[in-house]
Amino acid sequence: MTTAWAESPLQLLGVLEHAAMAETAAEHPDGIAVIPRSGDAQLARTVDAAELAGAPALARLGIDRPLLPVGRFRAEGRWIIGDPFSGQVQARLARVEPSALTLVDDGAITRHLAALLATGSPLLRPGAPAPALRRSLGATTTRTLLRLAAEGRLHVTTYLPPHEQAVERLRGVGAIVHHHDFAWTRSAGQAAQGIPTAHRIVLGTAAVADGRRSVEEHLGWLRGIARTGPVSYLPHRREPVRVLRALELERHVHLRPATLPIELALGGTTRPLDIISSPSSAIETLERVLAGTGSCIRLDPIPVLSR
Repeated sequence: MTTAWAESPLQLLGVLEHAAMAETAAEHPDGIAVIPRSGDAQLARTVDAAELAGAPALARLGIDRPLLPVGRFRAEGRWIIGDPFSGQVQARLARVEPSALTLVDDGAITRHLAALLATGSPLLRPGAPAPALRRSLGATTTRTLLRLAAEGRLHVTTYLPPHEQAVERLRGVGAIVHHHDFAWTRSAGQAAQGIPTAHRIVLGTAAVADGRRSVEEHLGWLRGIARTGPVSYLPHRREPVRVLRALELERHVHLRPATLPIELALGGTTRPLDIISSPSSAIETLERVLAGTGSCIRLDPIPVLSR
């Protein structure tokens, strides 16, 4: 059986989209055992939502684990991975090699992956610390992925369109690229349930949690939007509690719980949605999820306050 490891809600959606496309494919004759990483409340709820909605027939949703279960990721097995930059994943690839490896999206970092493979550079996250041991592990992972690709054993399932430079780069190194448009996510989506029709939707962000934006900057931005009419705010799963508590006091902000990833929370809507977001890869995924609904997704960068 193929084994999949999902460390984020979007990775899980990628695994399920892959399973939905591969319903009759011979590469997963015994199905796909999907193992989510524990410790992420939204990921756990996404698993529950997938089970209730009816996960693709090939997917067998398993018990969450705190660490990658190495016993399930054996040599010569078939693996599906959402984050090839993960230290756990790279450590396992340095020890054993799968017979076939499928990578699914975890947002726009797929473009970074493609650029590194095209140049043969170590697989390291952009901006992350890179001590010698980490660089060595990243270089080993790059060599492994390039070897798998050259032998026709590396697949990538992505929402990026075929004409994307990243897709061309992946194909250039020999990867077999499959494309999806979130069809399963739309079929299982919550269709903006509980969001008033008259409300604009504002997407939350991890920028405060990551230290790229102050609480005051973020709240000031949101208050400015709310002055022109009521909004429903969909927090990011890593939004700080102090931000959420402050938003609960805002008169014209309807705070929604961060129960599910926005692709699943809004997917399946039959009415046009008016969505506002600061820069985020979620804009890109939502454009695909909401295609054909008449929804408007507007980018509204947050002005940085003077220090």
